[in-house]
Amino acid sequence: MDSTIYKEYKKKYNELSLILQKDPSSIDFKEFGAIQQYISDYEKIERLKKDIQDNLKIEDLALVTFISEENEKLQKEIENIENKYKNINIDDTKDIILEIRPATGGVEASLFAEEMYNVYTKYAKNNGFEIKIMDLTYNSEGGIRSAIMHIEGNMAFEYFKYESGVHRVQRIPTTESSGRIHTSTISVVVLPFIKNTELDIKKEDLKIDYLRSSGPGGQHANKTESAVRITHIPTGISVFNQQTRSQIQNKETALQILRSRIYMDLQSKKDNDESEKRSNQIKGGIRSEKIRTYNFPQDRITDHRLGKNSNFHILDIMSKANILDIVNKIKEDENKGDTQNK
Repeated sequence: MDSTIYKEYKKKYNELSLILQKDPSSIDFKEFGAIQQYISDYEKIERLKKDIQDNLKIEDLALVTFISEENEKLQKEIENIENKYKNINIDDTKDIILEIRPATGGVEASLFAEEMYNVYTKYAKNNGFEIKIMDLTYNSEGGIRSAIMHIEGNMAFEYFKYESGVHRVQRIPTTESSGRIHTSTISVVVLPFIKNTELDIKKEDLKIDYLRSSGPGGQHANKTESAVRITHIPTGISVFNQQTRSQIQNKETALQILRSRIYMDLQSKKDNDESEKRSNQIKGGIRSEKIRTYNFPQDRITDHRLGKNSNFHILDIMSKANILDIVNKIKEDENKGDTQNK
């Protein structure tokens, strides 16, 4: 278990405890319980480790076998607790920024991007998360050009991180008279929400342009120079935002999105195996590999990371937003892989 997560949770627990005393109705008890359980398990592991160390200090030769067996039991108990959290890291505890954009396929891609925006909105609400729209730009021909959401709540990144990648849809468009199946793709990028205290960006490293908002797009597209584009010069990462009529609000939102993208770029460089994948996501998400295919004529969704257990029904995912079914299968598959690699 991670000491950094423990400290974050301890801080969050103390904050929620104070709120609980003043207004119990405002507390998400599911979140409070999960945090409390992590803290309890972490502290139990620390006690068990101390017991093992204390046992090793005993010099009575008559107790050697007993101590060895006792420490073996204690170590097993530690491993059992740690297995509950082995795939959790500090990013998993964060809020997220979720970005959805059409990639290839014209209007069909825009329409599917809007459908997935609705699916993710429902998925978030079903699991107790709060949603704030950071950018929502519509396509004049139908669908959306982009959607960026701030999703708040404990373990949001853990719930959504498996959605990053290219999603392919196969279906017959309503405008297709010959019944030909059309294939299009969208990109989904999931970023941990990074506070300004977690990542300092130097002002001299930013190029800020103020532009006129263009329609259709944003909730209040207009002809004033309220749109903002911010470019981080060292990385070349750029963010454009025109969501509101307020230039200041658009700038703050663009900075937040930029901060999260830069954070992921820095994280990717710490892990060479993930570098190309994360870099491509940040630059727009148009990757050659796909993570999931939505085949409407066959009522089948295939997650390409799962092999034989990869098929799900369109209705369950698109109407009911049962993405957690897919997430749990992927986590189960990961756990099996971890076990086999030991």
